[in-house]
Amino acid sequence: MKKNKVCIIIPCYKVSDKIENVINKINFNIVDKVFIIDDNCPEETGKKLKEKISNLKVEIIIHEKNLGVGGATITGFKKALNENFDIIFKLDGDGQHDPKHLNNFLEKFENPNVNFCKGSRFLDVSQKKRIPFIRYVGNIALTFLTKKNCKLPEITDAVNGFLAIRSDLLKKINLDEISFDYFFEEDLLFKLSFFDIKINEIAIDTIYFKKGNTLNPFLVLLPFLFRHIRNFLYRLKYELLTKK
Repeated sequence: MKKNKVCIIIPCYKVSDKIENVINKINFNIVDKVFIIDDNCPEETGKKLKEKISNLKVEIIIHEKNLGVGGATITGFKKALNENFDIIFKLDGDGQHDPKHLNNFLEKFENPNVNFCKGSRFLDVSQKKRIPFIRYVGNIALTFLTKKNCKLPEITDAVNGFLAIRSDLLKKINLDEISFDYFFEEDLLFKLSFFDIKINEIAIDTIYFKKGNTLNPFLVLLPFLFRHIRNFLYRLKYELLTKK
């Protein structure tokens, strides 16, 4: 059986003090390439890494302007598809996604019917309890909306950015139509939900830092709600047209 060609996309913005630790935790025996996408980081993360990292499996791409976490990930997705990788991971550069779980994801892909895996902090009760209350409430609300819009009742942690996808599935969507900002994860699921998505969730650790992550779920909840309404109307229109 052909061995899957595996890569990791890591969008980077203001994580210069954490990204090296993330890279060092990656098991390069199971990963063929790591694409670091410096999203025009004011800390010059990409430039600093080029001076320090000698691993030929690590490639650093620096944006000339900031596109957002989704935009940076999409740059990596396009690169991975152009280089014919079979399984494409995305994890964050701030250390909230522990690379020790990579092998758990890959084990799921041993089933050829699985084409999408997503990390979840809700599968392990002990990890769920570690989520700050405000984020917990926001996550529950956004996951509920995503489940309804995407018709994926099994997902438990829609906003989680630790994910892996088969290239065959990723090729079916227009990457330029996915949200470039923090709505990226939910919008990606929505776009993929129109195809034959076979999703698995992987239990991962809940990791938060006192500094560095400034995303307030209540501040994004309202604008995200409008986008979910937009996606709901799109699906409603799609279903009405396909029934004719």
